[in-house]
Amino acid sequence: MVHILYEDENHRYEILSDDTLQGGLNVMRKSFFLDEKVCIGVELSKYPNAITELEELCVRAANDGVSVVAVEKKSGLVVGASFNKLQVKTQSGEEPYFEKFAASCKEPSAKALVMFMKEADECCDLFGYCNADCVLELMFLATLKEHRGKGIAKALSEASIKFGSLLLAGKDLKQSLTGTKLPLEPIPKAVTALFTSLITQNIGKKLGFIKVKELYYKDMEFDGKTFAERIGPEPSSVTVEYLILPK
Repeated sequence: MVHILYEDENHRYEILSDDTLQGGLNVMRKSFFLDEKVCIGVELSKYPNAITELEELCVRAANDGVSVVAVEKKSGLVVGASFNKLQVKTQSGEEPYFEKFAASCKEPSAKALVMFMKEADECCDLFGYCNADCVLELMFLATLKEHRGKGIAKALSEASIKFGSLLLAGKDLKQSLTGTKLPLEPIPKAVTALFTSLITQNIGKKLGFIKVKELYYKDMEFDGKTFAERIGPEPSSVTVEYLILPK
């Protein structure tokens, strides 16, 4: 069953399902893994096996049932995707999710990217800022190159926020990849994101996200070079941001 969260004249924004999973992964392969700033910082495109490991991270996130895709109406093609992860506050001594996943990575590039995500998430107490035990993280957000400039990434973010609000209101719309019903809980109370480009940082501003921390690419390194040396002067930083879900 297709769960449409939002639609405009040319696109519909729906909950990712088994039918759209491969389309969502295709967006990651052709766009995110090549052009996203941290992916450039860890030279991900040079390492096909590292990309495969991060595709597995996408699939695992998709199993949470809260990811969203943009589908072009006239073609039925998935042209954008937001692989979202439900993050639950860890207990004392418990390993965070991304740290566990990084430990399973064999490729240094993939491990470096996931550990960046883990360390950025932990640089401030996002759960404390959000007064929440569960948040919905916009983990990987991308649009196919030929469909950029149409507002799709912003609409995917808006659809993800709407999805979170529906869950908070008690509507269990989580979409299983296996056909089994997913429980409503855990329920997010906020949406969080690591905005790594000027485009996504601008989206965050437009949607009312609150910036709590800024991390600079000149301070991050992989294989003997800083991220800034590979990315260039703009953007200079990653922002850690959150948005409390409207009830």
